[in-house]
Amino acid sequence: MPWRSETLRVGDMDVHLLRGGRGEPLLVLHPEFASSRWFPYHDDLAQHFHVYAPDHPGFGQTPCPHWLESIEDFAIFYADLMDHLGWSCVNVLGLSFGGWIAAELAALFPERVRGLVLVGAGGLRVEGEQRFDLFARPFEETLQHLFFAPDRWLQLLPTEPARDVILRTYREATTLARVSWNPYFYDPKLERRLRRVRCPTLVVWGKEDRFLSPAHGVAYANAIPHSKLELVADCGHLPPLECRETFIALVLPFLQG
Repeated sequence: MPWRSETLRVGDMDVHLLRGGRGEPLLVLHPEFASSRWFPYHDDLAQHFHVYAPDHPGFGQTPCPHWLESIEDFAIFYADLMDHLGWSCVNVLGLSFGGWIAAELAALFPERVRGLVLVGAGGLRVEGEQRFDLFARPFEETLQHLFFAPDRWLQLLPTEPARDVILRTYREATTLARVSWNPYFYDPKLERRLRRVRCPTLVVWGKEDRFLSPAHGVAYANAIPHSKLELVADCGHLPPLECRETFIALVLPFLQG
């Protein structure tokens, strides 16, 4: 499907997004290391929905505002973006860090989310389960831990010149640490808030996720009413990028149903 790049003025900031497709809107919140990127799974979704894929504040081509201090600030920002686009309620799909933001959005503004898909979402701590510390590891090692199959991580390598990559990676890591760093990369308030989520929720997790173990998916499914957990075999942290056909076969009937 054809897609285009746009910049919107939302409140006091310019927000960059990619959009394409047809039909009802679908808000797709990107994971770490994948801002300003349109992948084949976006094309699949755009066959059925009008996909909006913004860069989070402080990521990609969207600047980091002075007021950004927590994941709740991201959730409030996306509620403002929905107001700007004239959406009273919308389906939301979030991956990894974007899944954490999506979960916060659905918990803080339950009336604004029609259906929720969480893919390898951060934000919860599971006792006894370790999370890969992306702040302590080299960039390429982190990318490799996102996938089960060898060499699949190469699709996340940036295409910009080396200097631009270094600057962007540093800026995004700074934003990520600013709003979310603690030894377990989680929000202790989130688990309690998840009972506020009203919409049907699909939790998708790779069975071989070495970045956030499937136990975190179980925790999400247990905490959110009206939720269902789907584990994807032979797959790591990002099923849309590693097991695309299986992912689409799970997500489309859920969002359309």
